[in-house]
Amino acid sequence: MVENNEHDCRQFAEARQATLRKPYHFVDCGLPNVYLAGIRYFVCRKYGKRAAEIPAVKQLLTNIAAAVVEQEGRLTGAEIRFLRKRLGKKAAEFGGIIGVSPEQVSRWENDSNPPEKSAEKLIRLCYTLLSGDKRLRRRFGKDVRQLEGWLAALPSDEHIDRIQASRGKKQEWEVEPVAL
Repeated sequence: MVENNEHDCRQFAEARQATLRKPYHFVDCGLPNVYLAGIRYFVCRKYGKRAAEIPAVKQLLTNIAAAVVEQEGRLTGAEIRFLRKRLGKKAAEFGGIIGVSPEQVSRWENDSNPPEKSAEKLIRLCYTLLSGDKRLRRRFGKDVRQLEGWLAALPSDEHIDRIQASRGKKQEWEVEPVAL
């Protein structure tokens, strides 16, 4: 219950539709560069606070993680943290899997010492194998050459600026990395 002197943003909310031209900035996922289209969101007319109705959040986060793993650009610290958290691993557990100390994982995630390209490939491969994302794993099929080709191409020295997600015609999240 809201007391008389407290503000309830729901009373002053204005509904809006996120589009590709004016997407909703989805910072709650833990990544600074994720934008959504095809959803409703609300803006408090008094304070400007935003809240969104995001359907199928689990599917969206799974697809964002796949887009991060598959992007050709270098991983940021926020993306490494996002993948680790999607796996439900603490820094010590994740470091043990990758073969580095928890302190090194922290340095990667805080962008104070970016991982070598070989460590990035291992992070992506571990996420692919441990995540349970069947679509991500099927991407490589049974042909090991596809996996080898993908790993050989990653990562390029570029970084993707934005991850764009929109609800498709089948009401499924379509997520893609976008260079601006």
